[in-house]
Amino acid sequence: MKSPKTQATAIASMLTSLGATPVQDETDEHVRIEADVPPTIGEATLVNLLHLLIRAADRFGHSLQKDGTSVIWAEVDLDESQDDRGAS
Repeated sequence: MKSPKTQATAIASMLTSLGATPVQDETDEHVRIEADVPPTIGEATLVNLLHLLIRAADRFGHSLQKDGTSVIWAEVDLDESQDDRGAS
């Protein structure tokens, strides 16, 4: 099982590779990563990002703003005793 911080780093790296500038906020319970979605992101790339979030994040979302911009966010719990995500 990958550590929560490794998973958070993978999410932030993916967002950076898409041209976003992710911001991480860590509490005792979780790491939250947020980034404005670049307007040039393609649908296939967004789908790949969502697949990563399904595997690596405990919670995630895509918030659409009234001005047409949007923000992707994800949270990874720091409790390392959880079951491996996606394990069979």
